[in-house]
Amino acid sequence: MTTPAGRGPAGSPPAAMRTREVRDRALFDLDDGPVTPSNRAELAAVTGLLNVLLASLVVSSLQYEQHALLVRAPADRAVAEFLHACADRDRAGARRLAARIGQLGSVADHDPQHLAGRSRVAFRTYPDGDRAGIVTENLVAARILVQTLQEAVRWVGDDDPTTRRLLELLLEEKEEQAAALSAPAADGYRGLAPDDSASRSPAREATPSLGKIR
Repeated sequence: MTTPAGRGPAGSPPAAMRTREVRDRALFDLDDGPVTPSNRAELAAVTGLLNVLLASLVVSSLQYEQHALLVRAPADRAVAEFLHACADRDRAGARRLAARIGQLGSVADHDPQHLAGRSRVAFRTYPDGDRAGIVTENLVAARILVQTLQEAVRWVGDDDPTTRRLLELLLEEKEEQAAALSAPAADGYRGLAPDDSASRSPAREATPSLGKIR
């Protein structure tokens, strides 16, 4: 009977789980911190990808912030609060990406001269009170990031499980934003109300909802 690659004799743990071998591998390049030989990712390519996503979230957060200031009517208060909350979430996501880049032995690039060029989201502004244009533009941006994060998750795969989990978390958040932004679009933006019924995860707060048309 052929023993599967990476496994020992029947009944024995895989090589990566044997105490002596785990210790021997961990002793290589101690300065690399959490990056061990079991991480099969091409680190330069992964950090490049994470810097692209960081730039995209920073630009997205700035766009949310700018747009929140442009919907000033009392009836649009729920929209403004939602956009502010999304800006906060994107900034938090960018910080998590920067932290992961640091763990992988590189430095996150926050240089403003590079952010716009690297971002997958193009910053666009609108006239005061153009709620329909603002909501649609942020929906487009959220959908761009959903697609980008989906491809990133597939590309990282099993080579770097920690990075993949981070990307999956960011993907879930972006899908929630896109779902909330698309709900009023189908109803012609005839007035938005907050929805407090969104479930909340113990690990993090759910993305605020624009709510249903009253």
